[in-house]
Amino acid sequence: MGERQTGAGVAASGRGQAGTLAMLMAGLDRLDQGITLFGPDLKLVFANSRLVELVGLPQALAEPGTHFETIVRHNAAHGEYGHGDIETMVADRVAAARRFEPHTLERTRPNGIVIRVSGWPLPEGGFATVYTDITDQRRRELRLEQRLLRQTEDLRRSEERLRLIANEVPAGIAYLDRDEVFRFVNRRFARAYGLSPDAIPGRRHDEVLSAATMARVRPFFARAKTGEALDFDQEIAFPDGRILDTRTFLRPDRDPDGTPRGFYVLTVNVTKEKEAAAALLQAQKMETLGQLSSGIAHDFNNLLTIILGNLMPLVAKIDDPALKAEMLEPAIRATRRGADLMRRLLAVARRQPLEPAVVDIGETIRTIVELVRPSLHDGTCIAVEIDGTPHAFVDPAQLEASLINLVVNAADACLTGGRIRVAAESDAASGAVVIVVADDGKGMDEATRRKIFEPFFSTKTGTERSGLGLTMVQGFVTASQGTVALDTAPGQGTIFTLRLPAAEVPTEDGTAAGSDAALDCSDGLKDRFVLLVDDDEEVRTVLRRDLLGCGARLIEASGGAEALQLLDAVDGIDFVLSDITMPGGMSGVDLAAEIERRHPGKRIVLMTGFGQDGVRADLSPRVRVLQKPFERRAIVSAFTAGA
Repeated sequence: MGERQTGAGVAASGRGQAGTLAMLMAGLDRLDQGITLFGPDLKLVFANSRLVELVGLPQALAEPGTHFETIVRHNAAHGEYGHGDIETMVADRVAAARRFEPHTLERTRPNGIVIRVSGWPLPEGGFATVYTDITDQRRRELRLEQRLLRQTEDLRRSEERLRLIANEVPAGIAYLDRDEVFRFVNRRFARAYGLSPDAIPGRRHDEVLSAATMARVRPFFARAKTGEALDFDQEIAFPDGRILDTRTFLRPDRDPDGTPRGFYVLTVNVTKEKEAAAALLQAQKMETLGQLSSGIAHDFNNLLTIILGNLMPLVAKIDDPALKAEMLEPAIRATRRGADLMRRLLAVARRQPLEPAVVDIGETIRTIVELVRPSLHDGTCIAVEIDGTPHAFVDPAQLEASLINLVVNAADACLTGGRIRVAAESDAASGAVVIVVADDGKGMDEATRRKIFEPFFSTKTGTERSGLGLTMVQGFVTASQGTVALDTAPGQGTIFTLRLPAAEVPTEDGTAAGSDAALDCSDGLKDRFVLLVDDDEEVRTVLRRDLLGCGARLIEASGGAEALQLLDAVDGIDFVLSDITMPGGMSGVDLAAEIERRHPGKRIVLMTGFGQDGVRADLSPRVRVLQKPFERRAIVSAFTAGA
């Protein structure tokens, strides 16, 4: 017979199941989530204590047997579902519950608590629902979202700032990918090619850059694609006709693994920088030339003074015309040519003071043209066009030398059968006289044009080509507060345009007095007592002969200190003729200042083989200065002018 469970056994089994259920319910009450069980009739079977705390449900409604609709109506009345018609909200939720479908939703309670509600149907009917407080999670997500929004906004602002900076930087900036397609350009880069910044991205480099530019930059782009950083200079012709010197920097862009994925391009206009560098180099060349010329000028002009001073007396003493013509006159001309060359060197270096005067430009041009005409090549014609009676305030000798240089250069450029035009007119609007020397010769290329004014640069061959002619022209025009412009091209001839300060036309009674050549040497210094000061014995010998030949009485000193001693000890000295550059610590300028202090009114003439370098700006206007070499009548003129 099978064993029958006794009443006590049944009771014990019932007590065991109840204990198990009580343990289960106690465990569910300690969960951090709310739990409900509803039967098929939508009546509450079980709700743990956490549900009451989490959703704010009254304990009376959390008892088994409470209908789902009652709980929903309570929630709707207390704003748990937001604003709306309570009956509609209750009906919708009851209808959804009767479908017994799995669902998950989030609900934000009026107190701000965010609850996730997840429901599942049960096999026997009804459904179980879990309520989870996700407020902290949502707050973390919200903070993260806000942080991402702020970072996104910061990134947007940063990109805007970078875009603004890129557009304002005085350089063209672009980015090309590994396929050499533009992905970004700044405003300056786009404008340089006549496009908008939005019109270039997506286009290949050869669709934007000219063929000539591509031919120069293609090798550099190819190297930049491999990850090499490069800098290079090039001349770029832009669509608007501008030709600019540029400096381009290429910098690679790499993937995280180091693989090149493109490169940045930054191009800067360095035209003005290069022009400034060229001007500085030219100035340095001029300074070097000035130091060179000044360094040799004193000794060289002393030698020329001695040579010319010994040749000139022979003109009167030699009676043989053939001997004079064959030997003496060529020697004198060569000496004067050496003096002229030294003056040109000093003028080029702007160390030779100008002696401006009112010059009739038309008359000067006609004189120069007649002088040069016999030396023109066969078939070359020269035309003079003078509009009105232009006058300029310039150094006459420097102007003549400049015109001779320009006309001779024009003749050389024409070879045979060419045409030269020399024109002048007054420009009243600018207060200038405009002189044009034009030819229809071979012209110059750009490389030659850039160097044409440099010292010692010449396109000609031959021992007499010094390369100083056009440098002297530019130096003279600049020192005269004027300008010189050049317009030339290969096969198109050359036009030099000089603009010089205009001067009023002198009246008939305002003409200058006669030249120094008319002075009678014997009358100018006859019986005058002259102190001659020069450290070079041979120079003193020549000057002694000239002064004595003019009837002067003479006393000599080899330096400034000795000269002062003689002036203090010897009475009756009328004139002082002194070199400027002398050893012993006292120059001729210092000597002149001391003489004026000790013996005011004494007439002083200084001599120099330098240009204006050797003459201080504070020299008294009563002191005359002679440039070596000079002839006898110049000495007389210097002492007697204004006496």
